[in-house]
Amino acid sequence: MVIKPQSKHLVIIDALNLIRRLFAVQQQRAASASLSLATERALKSACKRLTSSLQPSHIIAVFDGEHCAWREQIAPEYKKNRSAMPSELAEQLEPLKDLLLDIGIDSISAPEHEADDICATLATKAASANYPVTIVSTDRGYYSLLNQGVHLYDYFRREYITVTEVEEKLGIKLAQLNDYWALVGNSSVNVAGVTGIGAKSAQTLLKQYPNAQAILAEPQPQKLAKKVQNNSQQLQQAQQLLKLKTDLKLGFTLKQLRYQQN
Repeated sequence: MVIKPQSKHLVIIDALNLIRRLFAVQQQRAASASLSLATERALKSACKRLTSSLQPSHIIAVFDGEHCAWREQIAPEYKKNRSAMPSELAEQLEPLKDLLLDIGIDSISAPEHEADDICATLATKAASANYPVTIVSTDRGYYSLLNQGVHLYDYFRREYITVTEVEEKLGIKLAQLNDYWALVGNSSVNVAGVTGIGAKSAQTLLKQYPNAQAILAEPQPQKLAKKVQNNSQQLQQAQQLLKLKTDLKLGFTLKQLRYQQN
């Protein structure tokens, strides 16, 4: 898949998704004394490659806030299973933001919001204004935006992720994606799905039913549907936690994101 150069094109970089993977590669290659410099070079090289290949008219790097207040209110255990960011990288984040700014890419974050929700809100608003949008990330959570005028680019594979690829990989229709995630859960953020329902069971259910609501409404449920009905609260909580927010108040306009190569 190729996005043709256009007069307007918003590129949103899921910054920590990119930086943490670049940092991990440098950890394997560089001596500890030169790790910081190696990470800076890797990020600068990655961004130059991205701007050259994606040709943005507007661009922004989005960082996570300190925590996600609204999800933690619903589920205090949200993301509690994640290991802390390596101290070497945590101490380098501000210099990395300065580096991005030096090459013409501003950074944003919000103290109580995740980058995913900021990216999703910005992408959705821009797409609704007829801006072609590309999110640079390997995060599967963005798959749900693919049918809303938003494209997803995997920097490490050097290619766009397509709807067909997602549907074939997961064995469902894209419109069923949020229900699929809620049924199976997401261990990377410590959100359990429905007890007793795994990927194959979820695929079976979503071939039989168009969505989770139809499963819950089944008057004569078979074994799998009955499991879902017996755990309806667990399902509904997972749906709420795993759905991207697209209505955050951002406090800036697209005009402020115009890319000017330095």
